[in-house]
Amino acid sequence: MKRMVIGIAASVALGSAPWALGADDARTEARTCRQIAELAHKYDTGRTLPGNMAVEGQPCLRSEAADCMFGVLENVLAKCRAEGKDSLAPEERALILRLREELDAELESRHGYHTLREEVEAMLAKPDLYDYEYRLGMNGFVRGEGAGSFRLPEFGQAPGHAEGRFLYRVKPYLFWHPVAWLDLHAEGQGYGFSGGSQDYGKISLYQGFAEVLCPLRDGNSLKAGRQELVYGSSFMLGSDSFYKGLVYDAVRLRITHLTPLTVDIFGGWYASPWSDGTEGGLAGGYATWNISDGTGLEFYGFRDSGSTERHDGAHRNSFGFRATAKLGSASIEIEPVWQTGRLFNGGDANESIRAWGGHADIMIDTDLAGIGNHVFAGVAYGSGSRDAARGVSGRKEFLNQAIDSSITGDMNVVGDLSGLDIGDYHASGLQVYTLGWGIDLTGELSLTATGRYFLANYVPDGFSRRIGLETDFTLTYAVSDALSIIAGYDRFFTGRFFSDASGSNVDIHYGYLMFQFDLSHTKPKQARGR
Repeated sequence: MKRMVIGIAASVALGSAPWALGADDARTEARTCRQIAELAHKYDTGRTLPGNMAVEGQPCLRSEAADCMFGVLENVLAKCRAEGKDSLAPEERALILRLREELDAELESRHGYHTLREEVEAMLAKPDLYDYEYRLGMNGFVRGEGAGSFRLPEFGQAPGHAEGRFLYRVKPYLFWHPVAWLDLHAEGQGYGFSGGSQDYGKISLYQGFAEVLCPLRDGNSLKAGRQELVYGSSFMLGSDSFYKGLVYDAVRLRITHLTPLTVDIFGGWYASPWSDGTEGGLAGGYATWNISDGTGLEFYGFRDSGSTERHDGAHRNSFGFRATAKLGSASIEIEPVWQTGRLFNGGDANESIRAWGGHADIMIDTDLAGIGNHVFAGVAYGSGSRDAARGVSGRKEFLNQAIDSSITGDMNVVGDLSGLDIGDYHASGLQVYTLGWGIDLTGELSLTATGRYFLANYVPDGFSRRIGLETDFTLTYAVSDALSIIAGYDRFFTGRFFSDASGSNVDIHYGYLMFQFDLSHTKPKQARGR
């Protein structure tokens, strides 16, 4: 009898040992338990793990973890069915995939899992960046425009002068993805204008690059060839989209090892066909940290030696950061920038650049009687100096020559924040104050009205700092996904600086009617066989 009792006790003890547990009753790591518990709470599965396992970091039974994980998969599937596969964040998709693979054997034994397995695998599959094999098409715009007291080619004041022209930008393109890890992009461009005494036209390659996607890490890529370099709100790096564009013969490396941080490293030269005479190079880096939808931080620094007049050693370094935040119906953005480098002094040497600038903006979206309204306001600043206003030295002037933003207006009376030339006189450094309102009249028709007041930081002795007020009115009608019609009227109410510099205070007018189009044929990728 004694031997029997001892034998039974030994059997119980051995059966309680971890190595004697069934596969479904072995314990999983504490970190796995915590992650599954957090997902179960987020997706409200109604299945929870014991508190000491989910919170205190103690391991849990694999069977309990699998039960909880099954509930997570069911609710995530429901979310993707309702909102689409893209509603699942990449980092969360990767986490769920790892947990599912870790508990695959236990999940297989759960009733109902087999009927969901194929859909679960499709949901968690690594997304193909491109859902088509090739796309062939043509995009661009044609625009009729007219101006009063303004010369369009030079964007300069011309009291009493009126002119009109027809302007076009047509870009045939081919995007080809022969394999999942390769993107080939070819895009030509025809750009020109005609009207009155104006006649200009050019045809050349606009973009042509190959981008290799890293098969081992989502997001990592290497792009080489002629390409646009557009970042943030295009305050510092844009593509001149309203006119002929701006591209570089460059290489760009994208690194995404520290999700949600993305780092771009780039370097190249201005592509002469579309640089408007600017020659030189551009090299630097841009880091983007996406905190949540509409909220993020961006840091950048680059060296720009581009100029229409090249001088040895002359270059401009820009260092800045951009912060965006989404607070309910309000979107906030702030972007300060500091500049250093060397500037040719007009004689026989270069001098040190010390400049700064930036902008801050807010937009509020709201519905009134079921109609979407958008109110926005902003301020922008570019440093200047009294020496620059006197024509002595521009080393303290902030320059954002690659801007493709409406911060400085839609008319191009003011090109950038460095200042403004009227005749032989120069206003150095600008302040811009913006207030605007937009309304979605229908699902296809919208109206925007914007006012921008310009004030100079430094002007010649005896001159007024008041540059003027630009008002812009834009009506946009989306005919279809492939065609939009845009009509605009802008007026620049000239300030006293214009009359001081040119002897005329005549206002400047500009109006246009533009057709934007994107016509294409796409060959979808064939569904993968199982």
